[in-house]
Amino acid sequence: MMNRSRTSSRTSATFLRRGGAACVCLALVLPAWGSAPAVHGGDDVLPIQWDRRAVEHVWNRAGFGIHEDEIDRWVEAGPEALVDHLLAPRPLVGPGGELQELLPSFEFEPTRIDLLDYEQRSLEQRREFRRIAARENAAAFQGLRTRWIEQIASGDDPLRDRMCMFWHGVFTSSYRTVRHPSPMIEQHNALRAGALGSYDALLRAMLRDVALLQYLDGDKNRKGRPNENLAREVMELFSLGEGNYTEADIGEAARALTGAGVATRFDGGWYRFFAKRHDAGEKSILGVTGHHRPDDLPDILLAQPACARFIASSIIEYLEGAAPTDERTERYAEVLRATGYDVGFMLRQLLLDPAFYRDEIIGARITSPVDYLMGMSVRLGDQLPPNFVVQAASELGEDLFQPPNVKGWESGLHWMTTARFMLRGNIAGAALGLISGEGLRSDALGFVDEMSMEEGMEDMSSGDAMAMGVEQLRRDELAQLVRALESAKYQPSFSFVRAVRGDGAQTDAEIVESMAASLLAIEPPVETLRMLEGRLFQLRRREGLAAKRLTQSRSLAEPVLRELGHLILSLPEAQLH
Repeated sequence: MMNRSRTSSRTSATFLRRGGAACVCLALVLPAWGSAPAVHGGDDVLPIQWDRRAVEHVWNRAGFGIHEDEIDRWVEAGPEALVDHLLAPRPLVGPGGELQELLPSFEFEPTRIDLLDYEQRSLEQRREFRRIAARENAAAFQGLRTRWIEQIASGDDPLRDRMCMFWHGVFTSSYRTVRHPSPMIEQHNALRAGALGSYDALLRAMLRDVALLQYLDGDKNRKGRPNENLAREVMELFSLGEGNYTEADIGEAARALTGAGVATRFDGGWYRFFAKRHDAGEKSILGVTGHHRPDDLPDILLAQPACARFIASSIIEYLEGAAPTDERTERYAEVLRATGYDVGFMLRQLLLDPAFYRDEIIGARITSPVDYLMGMSVRLGDQLPPNFVVQAASELGEDLFQPPNVKGWESGLHWMTTARFMLRGNIAGAALGLISGEGLRSDALGFVDEMSMEEGMEDMSSGDAMAMGVEQLRRDELAQLVRALESAKYQPSFSFVRAVRGDGAQTDAEIVESMAASLLAIEPPVETLRMLEGRLFQLRRREGLAAKRLTQSRSLAEPVLRELGHLILSLPEAQLH
């Protein structure tokens, strides 16, 4: 057998196939997927065990996965070289070799109109302007989402994009509330630019951020009628965490934030401090008394011991998938305090911390939808269409720039309902080219035939039955995703045959091990490998292929191996990293 050092999973599942699309059935798997327990102990830790398993762990948590062919390169380079690579600035190189801006930004130039000109137009002209603006806004918002996926897929700056995803879950805003792409684009650019920099600077920028102010009603906060939404969330979710402030502190902070607003216009508006709306009276916030204004609140928050602990704990839990001990939290909080809240410096310490590589957390975190989709794309070496990734992630519960609430997206088991688990497997089938629109249409028509035989359905006309089947197919999320792939003219270009040949795999066991190692971030248990071998044997026998001849005929072997790959990507282990 080939020697592959990976980590083990303790999960199992039963898989059934029915019709053209795979139906993946969950068999009491989810309760086994809790968070790994935190490690308690002092500073006596062993050095990092730097191997393929550790390299893949870093790329899964500090990036969005790594192709198997790249792992040995980073094993040889060592941990410090890899962490330095992830933290290194990425200047853009323009024509002639000159350096351009440090970070690619997303831009949107909306159709502009003078307010007086707009008022002088006819009712129909105004409606037409609004229709044009709405189309432009929708296209710009979708462009923001797809271009970020393109940026992630490029692998140019994986740690920045990983931490940008983290900050989007902290300083949450939703396009559904903001309703204009410009503030969302500006917020994203700010979060991405500051993702590895100073939390101090990021907090200050977000308290002036148009999207955040609009999302949390900060633009409605004024003297005599303070709105506490932003004040509450900035303490509970952005800086201190629950239990480290009082209701009185929230009320006083809301008074300090009065006057911080948005000067609105057709293209989204900009931050403006309205002095007449500000409560200039004395306030006492977290024991600090003064005539506090909006820009004073970050100073008060950052000086609280709880602030550095909250940020340190949040980052560690996000990257490790388990809450850190109080001792470890305080150690990293001290790093933040000593460096002026330098997140990049803290990340370097964390990614070189032997505790980051402990057995309890490697391969024990359930992937988010974006992680699942991008990780699959990276491991296949075949980039999925960005529009498809955005749409598929949304169907799986991670609607980019539109979180479910102010707390952002819940992680862990919240990602994994039975329906979403089944949809992940079917999405993998579509990405492998095994599920097509034509196949789904045939299934829908078969469904109509079955329905027409049900009691009480005899009087349904064939036309009505067809319409029912077509409407059901239109609403079905998998059918919509398959249409997105087909409209992008996506065709999987990778070759499982070539990959297993390159590994020298010949027996069923070797082929299964080769494919599991390339498609999974963790090593499945022995019983799962045996199940996969049994399925490969069945697939070979169906095609009349001997094990040693399997890789000799690409035209016959590739469909067989794609079916096996689909099964592997539908495993519970495929949802972990």
